[in-house]
Amino acid sequence: MKIINLKTIHSLLFLICFTAAFSQNAAIKQANELIALQRYASAYEYLRGSDPNDQSPEIAIARTNLLLNFYVRTDKFHSFGLRDIAPNQNLQDFRNTNSNVRMLKYKPDSILNKLIYQYPSNYKLHYALGNFYYEVRLVYPDNDWIMPDSVIIEKIKTHYLEAYNNNEFDYWSLFGIGYAYLLDEDFDRAIPFLEKSIDLNKEYPMSYYNLAYAFHEKEAYDKALKLAQKSFELQTIPEFKAETAILIGTIYKNQKNLPKALENLLIANKLFPKDYNALVPLLELEVLLNKPEFPKRTNELFMLGPDNPIIYQDIMKIYSESEKYKEFISFLESKKNEFRASMLISANIHFYQAIAQYENDDWVVSKINFEKARNLFRNLYKSDHNVFKVIDSYTEAIKKKK
Repeated sequence: MKIINLKTIHSLLFLICFTAAFSQNAAIKQANELIALQRYASAYEYLRGSDPNDQSPEIAIARTNLLLNFYVRTDKFHSFGLRDIAPNQNLQDFRNTNSNVRMLKYKPDSILNKLIYQYPSNYKLHYALGNFYYEVRLVYPDNDWIMPDSVIIEKIKTHYLEAYNNNEFDYWSLFGIGYAYLLDEDFDRAIPFLEKSIDLNKEYPMSYYNLAYAFHEKEAYDKALKLAQKSFELQTIPEFKAETAILIGTIYKNQKNLPKALENLLIANKLFPKDYNALVPLLELEVLLNKPEFPKRTNELFMLGPDNPIIYQDIMKIYSESEKYKEFISFLESKKNEFRASMLISANIHFYQAIAQYENDDWVVSKINFEKARNLFRNLYKSDHNVFKVIDSYTEAIKKKK
């Protein structure tokens, strides 16, 4: 379960999303007409020619909205690739194929901050800057933008709140404030903004989802369940509908209603198959309930990343919580022949099988598998790799057990 990533939804929201005040400006009106025809590069050039020195707040906001929502490629949101596409073409297809485009340098944050200094009472600029940092957070969530993630989150709140406190807001910016508070795990402050977002737009499923998430984290499960069910009802995108079903399943599990929890996790897996976020809680519940499907589900999860240690750790944790070390060991044994050609996967199989055998007090076979893992890992990693320290710690402990 997670706070939903909203990139797809956000892009849809801002299709031709310029205010009535902007449409009175001839340049922006013309740009809107070009955008409606999917002539995004032409629309940008028209706006740039209308305000080459970046003196107009309205044009700057229009350019920023266009770039954020219709780029084919971006480099840190300080340069953007745009192109005109035919009416029967889909922008997302060009993004997926990493289509070659000419990159245009433009730094919305620098321009908007400059204009805020020049026009301190224009709170639409703060709203636009909040949008900018929100988009940055969605695309660069792992501290790989030009500033730390915590600073980006703070800027989302700062600019949206500045606009809000001066009566420049809508359901989207209220949602954004709530989202930022959720990222800081400040659920009490997130809740009223998400509630106000719903008041302004009762058809937007993500506001219901994030409000449900907030109440879930506060252990107000009845409120969370109703909101999550409403979000599920409104949601149309399979990935997000599945994520909502996961949240509903999690709430039911916390309410000790395991049959309903399982039902919703199965719905999530059907809506969006082979999704890690659905498979982990589904496997956990199927193992807990000793369902006959759990070996097959284990394989589904394993095959998402047989070379990824996190997958092994997740499966082992789930099995250990139900005291099924032997079943975990047997599962890994069944995969040895299948992946004998992969040194990395074979090393991981031996390594995690050895850990499970150690936890199951099978010292001799555990030591054998640790040594096999060590020999395989030697062909992959340098001698100072952490995996060798872990193996040494276990093998030393085994010596003391004998």
